[in-house]
Amino acid sequence: MPRPRSFLIIYNPVAGRGRGERMVLELADLLEHRGLPSTTHATTGRGDAERAAASAIAEHRGTGTICVVACGGDGTMQEVANAVARADSDEAVMGVAPAGRCNDFARGLGIGKRPERIGEILTDGVPTPVDLGRVGQRLFCTIAAIGFDAAVSRFVNDMRMPLRGPVAYVYGTLRVLFRYKTPELRLRGDFDDYDGPVFMAASANTPWYGGAMKIAPDASPFDGKLDVCVVTRIKKRRALGMLRTVMGGKHLRLPEVRLLRTRRFTAEVIDRNHRVEVWADGEPIGALPTTVEIAPAAVRIMLPRSSATCAGPTVA
Repeated sequence: MPRPRSFLIIYNPVAGRGRGERMVLELADLLEHRGLPSTTHATTGRGDAERAAASAIAEHRGTGTICVVACGGDGTMQEVANAVARADSDEAVMGVAPAGRCNDFARGLGIGKRPERIGEILTDGVPTPVDLGRVGQRLFCTIAAIGFDAAVSRFVNDMRMPLRGPVAYVYGTLRVLFRYKTPELRLRGDFDDYDGPVFMAASANTPWYGGAMKIAPDASPFDGKLDVCVVTRIKKRRALGMLRTVMGGKHLRLPEVRLLRTRRFTAEVIDRNHRVEVWADGEPIGALPTTVEIAPAAVRIMLPRSSATCAGPTVA
């Protein structure tokens, strides 16, 4: 796949308390200095990044490769990834410029926050096939959360708190935990079937969510599998203690935790009166019953050459 000839930088102007707006100016200057044309688009709400990306790809068809750069948080990444993947064109590639609260997808790809380094990756990197996850018909970048983590995401989203990243997640955990009711779920996949209580199930394409929660330490967006961390019935005070172990990825030692590796599984609620949401990349993505699966090599992303030639990227 040839390198990009033009760039569209889609940015969330409120991401990271204005970090996205500052980063986009630096990236545009860096691209201009290299003689590469770029345009920018500030998002106005949910879905706008995806629409802008799809429109730009359609307009540039037949004129050379366009790189659509997602500058913002994981929600912006998800929208741009869906548009680029859906285009299914050798003329479209995605760029990643983390500027949000958590930036879990960028961390999983080995992309840091320095604009000058991001500019180097966009211009000198390699278009690399990257796995995405899929819930129903919707692609996600990092982790699809079912159960408690989805409930925490709903709380943090609805409260519109000034807190950001891991601090917001910890606060949401404390507020949601003691009123949360663990649902009984039925899980079916290329693992032993499971019917029973599921405190949470996190389907991971990358290791982190919430900015610091290493829920699936070995998850990789290059291996064609999802790492599904399932926590069965657990006492709430013990679940609170588990929060510390998740930070270091040590929770897998707990007897209530099991890790499943799969390409695809279905999840449904045994008690149909219990609504269970699915959240991914910090956004609502569906509800049970649903199918969660890997979409191998779903999108091409500009990555450092070292990441393109090895299974596990290091932060650049």
